[in-house]
Amino acid sequence: MPIIAVSNQKGGVGKTTSTLNMGAALREMGKTVLLVDLDPQGSLTVAAGVVDNDAIRTSIGDLLMARAQGAPQDIMKAIIQTPAGLDLVPGSGMLSAAELTLATAMARESALLATLKPALDRYDYILVDCLPSLGLVAINALRAADGVVIPVQADFLAVQGLAQILETIEAVREQLNPPLAVYGVLLTMVDPKRSHAQRVVATVRHSLKGKVPVFETQIVQNFAYKEAAEVGRTILEFQSRGQAADNYRQLAREVALAAGDEEITALQPRRGGLFAAIGRFFRGLTGGHASQETGRTLAGAA
Repeated sequence: MPIIAVSNQKGGVGKTTSTLNMGAALREMGKTVLLVDLDPQGSLTVAAGVVDNDAIRTSIGDLLMARAQGAPQDIMKAIIQTPAGLDLVPGSGMLSAAELTLATAMARESALLATLKPALDRYDYILVDCLPSLGLVAINALRAADGVVIPVQADFLAVQGLAQILETIEAVREQLNPPLAVYGVLLTMVDPKRSHAQRVVATVRHSLKGKVPVFETQIVQNFAYKEAAEVGRTILEFQSRGQAADNYRQLAREVALAAGDEEITALQPRRGGLFAAIGRFFRGLTGGHASQETGRTLAGAA
């Protein structure tokens, strides 16, 4: 079953929110899901409702440190069930120390893959929330992954780093993991009321068309995501019937299809007539794609 890295070296683009809620949506579809918090700040761990450090017996940092030192380690003992209802290998500050130790270890780029292997047969999907860097731990995530989801904030400055992560993925393909696929670029924090955001969306889609997949789903800016994380719940629990939750349901289907999950069919409209027309109208106001493409290109994008 696929390991999916949610990666971008830039922070604050929605990696943690997307990992948590995509995992919840996949679980709602009947899939077994394991989340891995590969960030020393432990943001995914907190967002999933684990705020008591005493509840964390073993973190992913501890596991990687043990592997780097040749000590016994068992990922199954590190997995906890979060208040959000998802299985999680928590993150901690130990990851920073583990990265330093891995630098001199044998097969240092494959430590995470070796650590995750015992869990592969137990879960349909393993989602890895990557730290905002392109250091050794992030390279481990790309080496372990079958595919990558790249969240990109709909902001001009945030988009500038997209070329760098694409170049890094290509380097990992050439040297470490030839089958690594980009499942898609995910546009996040899209503000439908601002023309700037719509221009960025159109620029990304135009620049990457035919080169790198861009998910049809885009995550509209919504304060409900922050409110859900504050109480340690997924958006599917916190606001199940809202557009915010539906965005991640649709994204989960797109990701599953990109991963070759034959059990998943494309999301089809279920309503017709007047209600469908009204739905399309409001989606156009709150989360639709830009109405026209722009001739601008993304500097340096593959």
